Amino acid sequence: MSVITFPRRVDTGRPRPGTRPQTRPQALPEVRRRPTHVAAAPRRRAVTRTWRGASSLRKSCVIVIFALALSMAGSMVVANRQVELHALQSQLLQSQSTYAEQVGSNTNLAAPSLVATKAGALHLVYPVSVTQVPSTSLDEPLRLPKFLGYAPATSRTIR
Repeated sequence: MSVITFPRRVDTGRPRPGTRPQTRPQALPEVRRRPTHVAAAPRRRAVTRTWRGASSLRKSCVIVIFALALSMAGSMVVANRQVELHALQSQLLQSQSTYAEQVGSNTNLAAPSLVATKAGALHLVYPVSVTQVPSTSLDEPLRLPKFLGYAPATSRTIR
């Protein structure tokens, strides 16, 4: 068998809320003893106002503050993304500039005049002189070619 005991409430002389005060006088005066331990009753907290009970001005202020905070957070995210895009764009422009410089330097190495000069120095081009062909209109018929009638005495191919 178990015995459950609850702590006793010490009466401090104040009337409890919700009870009627005693109107009867006490017959015999009691000798008041000094209590050895006084248990203080915890204060009841005030009931917080809920959203339904709040005034419309308070509700609108809360909504506006929440919307401003949300807007600022969104603006910060967008600004951070714009900074990242700017950094990526500058990196892209730098890469494009480097690529254009490399293309320009490689194109200059493969220019026809430079190739012809180097080929002539290596004896890869025969004859060395270049004959300019006169320009003609496409509407004029071309005249017949003239043949010399002989072949060169030395062959260009080595057997």
